[in-house]
Amino acid sequence: MSSAARIGYVGDAGTLETVESDLGGRLTFVPLDSPGAVDSAGIDCLLCVDPLSKEYEAIPSVVLTDTETIVNDARRSGARVLPKNTLDCPEILLAQIEATVGARRSSIDTDRTSAIMDTVEDVIYAFDEDGFLYWNRRVSEITGLDDDELGSTHPFELFSGEDAERLSSTINDCEPIRLPFTIEMALPASNGGAVPYEFTNSLLVEDETTIGICGIGRDVSEYKDTLRTLERLLEGTRDLMAAEGQIGVAETAVSAANEVLGLSHNGICLANEKRLEPIAYTDTVETSLGTIPTLETDSLAWEVFESGEDRVYERVHEQERIHNPDTHLQSEMIFSLGEYGVLLAGSEEQSAFDDADIYFAKLLAAATESALDRAAKRTELERKNSQLEEFVGVVSHDVRNPLNVAEGSLELAIQTGDDGHLERVKESHRRVNEIIDGLLVLAREGNAVGETRPVVVGTVAEEAWTTVETGDATLVIGENRVVQADRNRLRQLFENAFRNSVEHSSTDSRNSSSSGDMRGSSASACKPESPGDSGDSVEHGSTNTQDSGVTVIVETSENGFSISDDGPGMSADERAARLETEFGTEDGFGLPIIRTITEGHGWDLALRESDSGGLRIEIRTNENGHGAGEQ
Repeated sequence: MSSAARIGYVGDAGTLETVESDLGGRLTFVPLDSPGAVDSAGIDCLLCVDPLSKEYEAIPSVVLTDTETIVNDARRSGARVLPKNTLDCPEILLAQIEATVGARRSSIDTDRTSAIMDTVEDVIYAFDEDGFLYWNRRVSEITGLDDDELGSTHPFELFSGEDAERLSSTINDCEPIRLPFTIEMALPASNGGAVPYEFTNSLLVEDETTIGICGIGRDVSEYKDTLRTLERLLEGTRDLMAAEGQIGVAETAVSAANEVLGLSHNGICLANEKRLEPIAYTDTVETSLGTIPTLETDSLAWEVFESGEDRVYERVHEQERIHNPDTHLQSEMIFSLGEYGVLLAGSEEQSAFDDADIYFAKLLAAATESALDRAAKRTELERKNSQLEEFVGVVSHDVRNPLNVAEGSLELAIQTGDDGHLERVKESHRRVNEIIDGLLVLAREGNAVGETRPVVVGTVAEEAWTTVETGDATLVIGENRVVQADRNRLRQLFENAFRNSVEHSSTDSRNSSSSGDMRGSSASACKPESPGDSGDSVEHGSTNTQDSGVTVIVETSENGFSISDDGPGMSADERAARLETEFGTEDGFGLPIIRTITEGHGWDLALRESDSGGLRIEIRTNENGHGAGEQ
């Protein structure tokens, strides 16, 4: 026995003295004066001498008697009956008492095991060819059948025809060596539905003889739901990766959180300097909050963004850094999206999110962060591709003019034998090398502008004029000033501005004389206009500059400099449109290149009408010649 048995004794004192002398070291005897003392004394069984009182009949007992009537009554009550001379054989008496105690304890253990089985959420059962041998309470709860109904039912009858046949054939065809076996089927429920269960079955063996099948069935509804959610999240991840731009990614993620995870109050905020801007959110959020707030550095969301640690608040009103203390939301989850921002989800109930909600939301947040990173890299790739297109455009555009100048000067040197023209060929080739070197720096460093230093505006303009095919155009430079610039890129700016003026001007639309109050002098004047040329014109976009005769004026001021011409000019709408022109359009490259160089320096660019009706390109710096926003 696992512990010393406590034996209640009813009888004379002399017999008690005898049994205690023989068995007292192995059993504990407790004299009883009433049946009520049995439970309080923790009695395992009763030893009774002669009559077994009816009050004790319900208690497992061993009765010592030699009276026939007492023997018969005791046996009818279920007691073990021994003759009194058994006292002379203590070992026989001990064996009978221990057998009685063992039977009682076994009965108690069986009741306890049954009670434990009834608390288990799984269904537990045993059956043979005739029907159920055992079932726990969960079987009745699921099927809605009471004990009498289950007692007259075979397990196969609980399932539909197809499932019943599959279960029967699986059990009948299963060899013992393949046991236990598992089968998944839907168990019909009392509400008319069916619950998916996974049943694991084994042989029920007693005394080395197989008497049936026993098993356990586990509800796999949650597992199935988890699989479906994961599958839908996988589809959502594909959509995230295909989304265009960060806003597209955010909108796709919010939709997935709502439709797949059931998070109706959710949104995404992306970092913008020292705040989190709401980018995408569900209609429910907009309806309940109205205006979606920007979250500052004192918010819970910013704490998550800055730390990178996800947070779940079961009672959000208990948090000191809550953005809106009056919010109707009671619990909230905030997940980090790395350097990009946060994903937020709330509920109107406290402690609304279980482990599955948190797990799936974490997965979605991780996928969203990856998609945002991919979108950022795609944007950067598009920027670099655009930059590459710019390189191609600039090379073909800016290199063309010094090459044309070199070609013309070389032809003049050959025709006239004057080696002086070769100096211009040399200068043009040097300028081509400068342009190429500048583009290589731009390609390596990704900057539109390299190192800046003080440069004189007029000097750079004069240098640029010498490498542009200007025909009989005239350059006038006003008062000079110094600006902080990448000299090579500033020269490119002037070259494109001059070329733009020359190529888009005609002799009949220009103003033949420069402004009377202009300070300075002509830097160069190529072939003078002849009367025979006055009737000719150049079409918009033409490269025939020999008779443009345009006057180009470079002026400076305290806040920058300008390039004006007396050509045909542009309308206000055209000027606005040209500022937006991208590289490679039919309007050419000149103004887009100027815009890129201007932006690279941090200067402001404007296109206006010149005093003579032509085009005026204004570049605005600060008073120190730096970018407009610099010191």
